[in-house]
Amino acid sequence: MPKSAIFEVSARPGIAVRVAAALVLVVTTASAQQAAQERYFYQGRRYGSESLYGPVYVFLNRAYDVLQLRAGNRNIFEQPYAENAENVGYSLLHPIPAITDNGWSRFTREEVLPLSYTSDTARWVPNYTLHLLGGGMTYAMLREWFEYHDVPLAPLWSAMTVLGAAFVNETIENKGVRGWNTDAIADVYVFDIGGMLLFSFESVNRFFRTDILMADWSLQPSFTFPGGQLHNVGNNFVFKWPLPFEPRVRALFYSGLGMLGGLSYKWGETSISVAAGTRSYRLRNAAVENVRNVVEFAPAAGVFFDRNDSLLASVQWANVEDYFVQLNVYPNAFFTIDPGIGVWTVVSRSGQVIAGVTFTRALGFGVGAGTL
Repeated sequence: MPKSAIFEVSARPGIAVRVAAALVLVVTTASAQQAAQERYFYQGRRYGSESLYGPVYVFLNRAYDVLQLRAGNRNIFEQPYAENAENVGYSLLHPIPAITDNGWSRFTREEVLPLSYTSDTARWVPNYTLHLLGGGMTYAMLREWFEYHDVPLAPLWSAMTVLGAAFVNETIENKGVRGWNTDAIADVYVFDIGGMLLFSFESVNRFFRTDILMADWSLQPSFTFPGGQLHNVGNNFVFKWPLPFEPRVRALFYSGLGMLGGLSYKWGETSISVAAGTRSYRLRNAAVENVRNVVEFAPAAGVFFDRNDSLLASVQWANVEDYFVQLNVYPNAFFTIDPGIGVWTVVSRSGQVIAGVTFTRALGFGVGAGTL
Protein backbone atom coordinates (compact mmCIF):
# COMPACT_ATOMS: atom_id res chain seq x y z
CA MET A 1 0.00 0.00 0.00
CA PRO A 2 1.24 3.50 -0.74
CA LYS A 3 2.58 4.60 2.62
CA SER A 4 4.59 7.82 2.79
CA ALA A 5 7.73 6.17 1.44
CA ILE A 6 5.93 4.83 -1.60
CA PHE A 7 4.47 8.25 -2.34
CA GLU A 8 8.00 9.47 -3.00
CA VAL A 9 8.16 7.25 -6.11
CA SER A 10 7.91 9.07 -9.42
CA ALA A 11 4.27 9.64 -10.38
CA ARG A 12 4.70 9.17 -14.13
CA PRO A 13 1.43 8.24 -15.79
CA GLY A 14 1.14 4.54 -16.56
CA ILE A 15 -0.41 2.93 -19.60
CA ALA A 16 -3.90 2.98 -18.03
CA VAL A 17 -3.73 6.75 -17.66
CA ARG A 18 -2.60 7.18 -21.26
CA VAL A 19 -5.43 4.92 -22.43
CA ALA A 20 -7.92 6.98 -20.37
CA ALA A 21 -6.59 10.21 -21.88
CA ALA A 22 -6.91 8.70 -25.36
CA LEU A 23 -10.51 7.68 -24.61
CA VAL A 24 -11.38 11.23 -23.51
CA LEU A 25 -9.84 12.53 -26.75
CA VAL A 26 -11.87 10.03 -28.79
CA VAL A 27 -15.06 10.93 -26.91
CA THR A 28 -14.65 14.67 -27.36
CA THR A 29 -13.69 14.28 -31.02
CA ALA A 30 -16.69 12.05 -31.74
CA SER A 31 -18.99 14.43 -29.89
CA ALA A 32 -17.62 17.41 -31.82
CA GLN A 33 -18.57 15.71 -35.07
CA GLN A 34 -22.16 15.42 -33.79
CA ALA A 35 -22.47 19.07 -32.77
CA ALA A 36 -25.34 19.65 -35.20
CA GLN A 37 -27.47 16.82 -33.85
CA GLU A 38 -30.78 17.34 -32.06
CA ARG A 39 -30.58 18.55 -28.46
CA TYR A 40 -31.93 15.85 -26.19
CA PHE A 41 -31.40 17.12 -22.64
CA TYR A 42 -30.85 20.90 -22.63
CA GLN A 43 -33.58 23.00 -24.22
CA GLY A 44 -32.78 26.44 -22.78
CA ARG A 45 -35.90 26.53 -20.61
CA ARG A 46 -36.11 29.55 -18.29
CA TYR A 47 -38.11 27.84 -15.58
CA GLY A 48 -37.43 25.11 -13.06
CA SER A 49 -34.19 23.27 -12.52
CA GLU A 50 -33.10 23.78 -16.13
CA SER A 51 -33.11 27.55 -15.63
CA LEU A 52 -30.14 27.18 -13.26
CA TYR A 53 -28.24 24.69 -15.40
CA GLY A 54 -24.69 25.53 -16.44
CA PRO A 55 -21.05 24.58 -15.72
CA VAL A 56 -20.90 26.19 -12.25
CA TYR A 57 -24.20 24.60 -11.22
CA VAL A 58 -23.00 21.21 -12.49
CA PHE A 59 -19.60 21.53 -10.84
CA LEU A 60 -20.98 22.46 -7.42
CA ASN A 61 -23.61 19.72 -7.40
CA ARG A 62 -21.28 16.97 -8.68
CA ALA A 63 -18.08 17.95 -6.88
CA TYR A 64 -19.71 18.54 -3.50
CA ASP A 65 -22.54 16.02 -3.67
CA VAL A 66 -20.87 14.03 -0.88
CA LEU A 67 -21.24 16.98 1.52
CA GLN A 68 -24.78 15.68 2.06
CA LEU A 69 -23.08 13.02 4.19
CA ARG A 70 -21.17 15.56 6.26
CA ALA A 71 -23.05 16.68 9.35
CA GLY A 72 -20.02 18.78 10.32
CA ASN A 73 -17.99 21.19 8.21
CA ARG A 74 -19.59 21.97 4.84
CA ASN A 75 -17.30 24.91 4.11
CA ILE A 76 -15.74 24.07 0.75
CA PHE A 77 -12.85 26.47 1.38
CA GLU A 78 -11.77 24.58 4.50
CA GLN A 79 -11.56 21.07 3.07
CA PRO A 80 -8.11 19.34 3.20
CA TYR A 81 -7.76 19.21 -0.59
CA ALA A 82 -3.97 18.91 -0.86
CA GLU A 83 -3.52 15.77 1.22
CA ASN A 84 -6.53 13.99 -0.25
CA ALA A 85 -5.77 15.06 -3.83
CA GLU A 86 -2.27 13.61 -3.50
CA ASN A 87 -3.68 10.27 -2.37
CA VAL A 88 -6.37 10.15 -5.06
CA GLY A 89 -3.96 11.34 -7.72
CA TYR A 90 -1.37 8.72 -6.82
CA SER A 91 -3.94 5.95 -7.08
CA LEU A 92 -5.20 7.25 -10.43
CA LEU A 93 -1.63 7.39 -11.74
CA HIS A 94 -0.96 3.82 -10.57
CA PRO A 95 -4.25 1.93 -11.11
CA ILE A 96 -2.74 -1.49 -11.84
CA PRO A 97 -0.68 -1.86 -8.62
CA ALA A 98 -3.56 -0.32 -6.62
CA ILE A 99 -6.06 -2.89 -7.88
CA THR A 100 -3.54 -5.73 -7.63
CA ASP A 101 -2.76 -4.92 -4.01
CA ASN A 102 -6.44 -4.88 -3.06
CA GLY A 103 -7.37 -7.84 -5.26
CA TRP A 104 -8.80 -7.91 -8.78
CA SER A 105 -11.60 -10.21 -7.69
CA ARG A 106 -12.75 -7.81 -4.98
CA PHE A 107 -12.41 -4.82 -7.30
CA THR A 108 -14.49 -6.51 -10.00
CA ARG A 109 -17.09 -7.91 -7.61
CA GLU A 110 -17.61 -4.81 -5.45
CA GLU A 111 -16.81 -1.86 -7.72
CA VAL A 112 -17.50 -2.91 -11.31
CA LEU A 113 -19.95 -5.78 -11.73
CA PRO A 114 -23.24 -6.26 -9.81
CA LEU A 115 -22.02 -9.36 -7.99
CA SER A 116 -22.24 -8.25 -4.34
CA TYR A 117 -25.36 -7.11 -2.51
CA THR A 118 -24.57 -6.11 1.08
CA SER A 119 -24.26 -2.53 2.32
CA ASP A 120 -20.55 -3.15 2.90
CA THR A 121 -19.78 -4.46 -0.56
CA ALA A 122 -22.31 -3.16 -3.13
CA ARG A 123 -20.22 -0.12 -4.06
CA TRP A 124 -21.11 -0.70 -7.72
CA VAL A 125 -24.65 0.68 -7.25
CA PRO A 126 -23.82 4.44 -7.34
CA ASN A 127 -21.21 3.72 -10.00
CA TYR A 128 -23.97 2.83 -12.44
CA THR A 129 -26.58 5.37 -11.37
CA LEU A 130 -24.45 8.45 -10.57
CA HIS A 131 -21.30 7.89 -12.62
CA LEU A 132 -22.17 5.85 -15.72
CA LEU A 133 -25.71 7.11 -16.41
CA GLY A 134 -25.61 10.33 -14.36
CA GLY A 135 -22.11 11.32 -15.44
CA GLY A 136 -22.76 10.38 -19.06
CA MET A 137 -26.03 12.29 -19.24
CA THR A 138 -24.37 15.28 -17.52
CA TYR A 139 -21.61 15.24 -20.13
CA ALA A 140 -24.20 15.21 -22.95
CA MET A 141 -26.45 17.87 -21.40
CA LEU A 142 -23.56 20.17 -20.51
CA ARG A 143 -22.14 19.74 -24.02
CA GLU A 144 -25.53 20.86 -25.34
CA TRP A 145 -25.44 23.83 -22.92
CA PHE A 146 -22.09 24.97 -24.32
CA GLU A 147 -23.34 24.50 -27.89
CA TYR A 148 -26.56 26.41 -27.10
CA HIS A 149 -24.42 29.33 -25.87
CA ASP A 150 -22.08 29.13 -28.89
CA VAL A 151 -19.02 28.21 -26.83
CA PRO A 152 -16.24 26.71 -29.02
CA LEU A 153 -14.95 23.22 -28.23
CA ALA A 154 -18.14 22.33 -26.34
CA PRO A 155 -17.28 18.61 -25.88
CA LEU A 156 -13.89 19.46 -24.40
CA TRP A 157 -15.29 22.02 -21.94
CA SER A 158 -17.99 19.57 -20.92
CA ALA A 159 -15.49 16.75 -20.38
CA MET A 160 -13.19 19.01 -18.33
CA THR A 161 -16.09 20.10 -16.12
CA VAL A 162 -17.36 16.56 -15.52
CA LEU A 163 -13.92 15.07 -14.83
CA GLY A 164 -12.82 18.07 -12.73
CA ALA A 165 -15.92 17.74 -10.56
CA ALA A 166 -15.31 13.98 -10.32
CA PHE A 167 -11.77 14.51 -9.06
CA VAL A 168 -12.86 17.01 -6.39
CA ASN A 169 -15.62 14.64 -5.29
CA GLU A 170 -13.10 11.81 -4.95
CA THR A 171 -10.76 13.96 -2.85
CA ILE A 172 -13.57 14.73 -0.39
CA GLU A 173 -14.59 11.07 -0.23
CA ASN A 174 -10.95 10.15 0.49
CA LYS A 175 -11.35 11.66 4.01
CA GLY A 176 -7.67 11.72 4.98
CA VAL A 177 -6.85 8.12 4.02
CA ARG A 178 -3.21 7.51 3.08
CA GLY A 179 -3.47 4.39 0.95
CA TRP A 180 -4.81 2.91 -2.26
CA ASN A 181 -8.10 4.36 -3.44
CA THR A 182 -9.57 1.85 -5.89
CA ASP A 183 -13.00 3.45 -5.50
CA ALA A 184 -11.68 6.51 -7.36
CA ILE A 185 -10.17 4.28 -10.05
CA ALA A 186 -13.51 2.60 -10.75
CA ASP A 187 -15.45 5.87 -10.58
CA VAL A 188 -13.23 7.83 -12.96
CA TYR A 189 -11.72 5.33 -15.39
CA VAL A 190 -14.53 2.80 -15.72
CA PHE A 191 -17.75 4.72 -15.10
CA ASP A 192 -17.17 8.48 -15.62
CA ILE A 193 -15.21 8.04 -18.83
CA GLY A 194 -17.41 5.09 -19.79
CA GLY A 195 -20.51 7.24 -19.33
CA MET A 196 -19.07 10.01 -21.49
CA LEU A 197 -18.32 7.47 -24.20
CA LEU A 198 -21.79 5.91 -23.90
CA PHE A 199 -23.61 9.24 -24.20
CA SER A 200 -21.54 10.25 -27.22
CA PHE A 201 -23.81 7.99 -29.29
CA GLU A 202 -26.95 9.71 -30.56
CA SER A 203 -28.95 6.48 -30.25
CA VAL A 204 -28.22 6.36 -26.51
CA ASN A 205 -29.24 10.00 -26.03
CA ARG A 206 -32.43 9.36 -27.97
CA PHE A 207 -33.22 6.28 -25.86
CA PHE A 208 -32.91 8.26 -22.62
CA ARG A 209 -35.10 11.01 -24.04
CA THR A 210 -37.90 9.03 -25.69
CA ASP A 211 -37.99 5.42 -24.44
CA ILE A 212 -36.91 6.00 -20.84
CA LEU A 213 -36.95 9.67 -20.01
CA MET A 214 -33.95 10.88 -18.00
CA ALA A 215 -33.62 14.36 -16.52
CA ASP A 216 -31.33 16.24 -14.14
CA TRP A 217 -33.18 17.15 -10.94
CA SER A 218 -30.23 18.46 -8.95
CA LEU A 219 -30.69 20.82 -6.01
CA GLN A 220 -30.07 24.57 -5.66
CA PRO A 221 -26.59 24.89 -4.08
CA SER A 222 -26.20 27.94 -1.85
CA PHE A 223 -23.54 29.44 0.39
CA THR A 224 -25.05 30.11 3.81
CA PHE A 225 -24.11 32.61 6.49
CA PRO A 226 -22.75 32.66 9.10
CA GLY A 227 -19.97 30.19 8.42
CA GLY A 228 -19.84 30.10 4.62
CA GLN A 229 -21.22 26.55 4.45
CA LEU A 230 -22.41 25.05 1.15
CA HIS A 231 -25.93 23.69 1.71
CA ASN A 232 -28.75 22.31 -0.40
CA VAL A 233 -26.26 20.67 -2.74
CA GLY A 234 -26.93 17.37 -4.50
CA ASN A 235 -26.58 15.75 -7.92
CA ASN A 236 -29.88 13.97 -8.59
CA PHE A 237 -31.46 12.33 -11.62
CA VAL A 238 -34.91 11.04 -12.45
CA PHE A 239 -35.93 8.22 -14.79
CA LYS A 240 -39.50 7.87 -16.06
CA TRP A 241 -41.08 5.31 -18.36
CA PRO A 242 -44.75 5.03 -19.39
CA LEU A 243 -46.86 2.16 -18.13
CA PRO A 244 -48.47 0.15 -20.94
CA PHE A 245 -52.05 0.41 -19.67
CA GLU A 246 -52.05 4.21 -19.14
CA PRO A 247 -49.51 6.50 -20.89
CA ARG A 248 -50.24 9.37 -18.50
CA VAL A 249 -48.93 7.27 -15.60
CA ARG A 250 -45.21 6.60 -15.58
CA ALA A 251 -43.01 4.57 -13.30
CA LEU A 252 -40.38 6.74 -11.63
CA PHE A 253 -36.91 6.18 -10.21
CA TYR A 254 -35.16 9.08 -8.45
CA SER A 255 -31.44 8.60 -7.94
CA GLY A 256 -28.78 10.54 -6.08
CA LEU A 257 -27.19 9.73 -2.76
CA GLY A 258 -30.19 7.55 -2.17
CA MET A 259 -32.91 5.90 -4.21
CA LEU A 260 -36.64 6.56 -4.40
CA GLY A 261 -39.18 4.69 -6.49
CA GLY A 262 -42.75 5.65 -7.27
CA LEU A 263 -45.23 6.89 -9.86
CA SER A 264 -45.58 10.05 -11.93
CA TYR A 265 -48.86 11.36 -13.36
CA LYS A 266 -48.70 13.66 -16.39
CA TRP A 267 -51.31 16.09 -17.60
CA GLY A 268 -50.39 18.51 -20.36
CA GLU A 269 -46.89 19.80 -19.78
CA THR A 270 -47.01 19.22 -16.01
CA SER A 271 -46.37 16.13 -13.89
CA ILE A 272 -46.70 15.29 -10.21
CA SER A 273 -44.61 12.44 -8.82
CA VAL A 274 -44.65 10.60 -5.51
CA ALA A 275 -41.82 8.31 -4.45
CA ALA A 276 -40.38 6.56 -1.39
CA GLY A 277 -37.21 4.67 -0.58
CA THR A 278 -33.96 5.44 1.18
CA ARG A 279 -31.57 8.35 1.56
CA SER A 280 -27.85 8.20 2.36
CA TYR A 281 -26.97 9.95 5.59
CA ARG A 282 -23.52 8.78 6.68
CA LEU A 283 -20.28 7.77 4.95
CA ARG A 284 -17.71 5.70 6.84
CA ASN A 285 -14.53 4.01 5.73
CA ALA A 286 -14.57 0.29 6.53
CA ALA A 287 -10.77 0.01 6.16
CA VAL A 288 -7.76 1.70 7.74
CA GLU A 289 -5.03 1.91 5.10
CA ASN A 290 -7.16 2.14 1.96
CA VAL A 291 -10.50 3.59 0.90
CA ARG A 292 -13.44 1.22 1.27
CA ASN A 293 -16.38 3.53 1.81
CA VAL A 294 -19.66 2.24 3.23
CA VAL A 295 -22.83 4.34 3.03
CA GLU A 296 -25.59 4.07 5.63
CA PHE A 297 -29.22 4.71 4.69
CA ALA A 298 -32.44 5.99 6.27
CA PRO A 299 -36.08 5.88 5.10
CA ALA A 300 -37.07 8.76 2.81
CA ALA A 301 -39.92 9.99 0.61
CA GLY A 302 -40.65 12.88 -1.72
CA VAL A 303 -43.23 14.70 -3.82
CA PHE A 304 -42.10 16.38 -7.06
CA PHE A 305 -43.72 18.81 -9.51
CA ASP A 306 -42.20 19.32 -12.96
CA ARG A 307 -43.03 20.99 -16.24
CA ASN A 308 -41.64 19.38 -19.39
CA ASP A 309 -39.38 17.42 -17.03
CA SER A 310 -37.72 20.57 -15.63
CA LEU A 311 -38.26 20.29 -11.87
CA LEU A 312 -40.44 23.11 -10.52
CA ALA A 313 -40.70 22.18 -6.84
CA SER A 314 -40.07 19.31 -4.47
CA VAL A 315 -40.56 18.48 -0.83
CA GLN A 316 -38.60 15.60 0.66
CA TRP A 317 -38.59 13.93 4.05
CA ALA A 318 -35.87 11.68 5.46
CA ASN A 319 -35.43 10.11 8.88
CA VAL A 320 -32.15 11.94 9.52
CA GLU A 321 -31.16 14.62 11.99
CA ASP A 322 -30.07 17.49 9.74
CA TYR A 323 -32.10 17.39 6.48
CA PHE A 324 -35.30 16.09 8.07
CA VAL A 325 -37.57 18.11 5.74
CA GLN A 326 -36.27 19.78 2.59
CA LEU A 327 -38.26 22.11 0.32
CA ASN A 328 -37.09 23.45 -3.05
CA VAL A 329 -39.02 25.83 -5.32
CA TYR A 330 -37.05 26.59 -8.46
CA PRO A 331 -36.93 29.91 -10.37
CA ASN A 332 -40.00 30.84 -12.41
CA ALA A 333 -41.83 27.78 -11.16
CA PHE A 334 -45.24 29.44 -10.85
CA PHE A 335 -44.71 32.97 -12.21
CA THR A 336 -42.05 34.48 -14.45
CA ILE A 337 -39.72 37.37 -13.64
CA ASP A 338 -36.22 38.29 -14.79
CA PRO A 339 -34.00 37.30 -13.12
CA GLY A 340 -35.95 34.30 -11.89
CA ILE A 341 -35.82 33.64 -8.16
CA GLY A 342 -35.87 30.26 -6.47
CA VAL A 343 -36.25 29.53 -2.77
CA TRP A 344 -35.41 26.58 -0.54
CA THR A 345 -35.48 25.66 3.11
CA VAL A 346 -34.25 22.81 5.28
CA VAL A 347 -35.63 21.90 8.72
CA SER A 348 -33.72 19.60 11.07
CA ARG A 349 -35.41 17.10 13.37
CA SER A 350 -34.68 19.40 16.30
CA GLY A 351 -36.37 22.36 14.59
CA GLN A 352 -33.36 24.32 13.31
CA VAL A 353 -33.90 26.03 9.97
CA ILE A 354 -31.76 27.08 7.01
CA ALA A 355 -33.29 28.97 4.10
CA GLY A 356 -31.91 30.48 0.91
CA VAL A 357 -32.57 31.97 -2.51
CA THR A 358 -31.14 31.33 -5.97
CA PHE A 359 -31.15 33.45 -9.12
CA THR A 360 -31.18 32.54 -12.79
CA ARG A 361 -28.40 35.05 -13.55
CA ALA A 362 -26.10 33.96 -10.70
CA LEU A 363 -24.31 31.06 -12.45
CA GLY A 364 -26.52 28.49 -10.74
CA PHE A 365 -25.93 29.08 -7.05
CA GLY A 366 -27.47 31.21 -4.35
CA VAL A 367 -27.15 32.43 -0.77
CA GLY A 368 -28.84 31.47 2.46
CA ALA A 369 -28.84 31.94 6.19
CA GLY A 370 -29.09 29.73 9.25
CA THR A 371 -27.27 26.83 10.89
CA LEU A 372 -27.96 23.17 11.55
